[in-house]
Amino acid sequence: MLWMLNNQIFHSTMLAAEAYSSPSIIMAHKMQDGSRMIVDDYREAYYWLKQNTAPDANIMSWWDYGYQITGMANRTVLVDNNTWNNTHIATVGKAFASTEEEGWKIARFLGADYVLVIFGGVTNFSGDDISKFIWMIRIAGKFNLNSCLFSCSWRVFASQGGKLLQRRGLSR
Repeated sequence: MLWMLNNQIFHSTMLAAEAYSSPSIIMAHKMQDGSRMIVDDYREAYYWLKQNTAPDANIMSWWDYGYQITGMANRTVLVDNNTWNNTHIATVGKAFASTEEEGWKIARFLGADYVLVIFGGVTNFSGDDISKFIWMIRIAGKFNLNSCLFSCSWRVFASQGGKLLQRRGLSR
């Protein structure tokens, strides 16, 4: 019995070490053959921003990546993890959830020079902006940001069971 308990503790410690040893911007995946695949797309994106944008460039991204962009690319972001102005975050969410034309107008209005979108693609990364889309809608839906928020595509999303129906106090 003591041997089984010792094995379980060892096994759990090894799994935790594997799961939590990668920095948050570099992810490691174990392949079927046991080899390890390193995905450092975040670091590469931040490096690209640093090398290919002007030092005074403004970057629009979802708020999650704000500190990382500021720290690694040394660029100004529109929103980050410490943005207290929820209307500003909602406006960025609205830009990401709008049509390309409307999103472009919002990005330019906010002063964005570049837009960073994280897409999981082939790696099936579950923390990409597509999986955060519902939160962009929910946060944007808490504020009356004007009629372009409720375009036809938004109504279709809502009619298909989207949580946009939970909005309160918004004009249509």
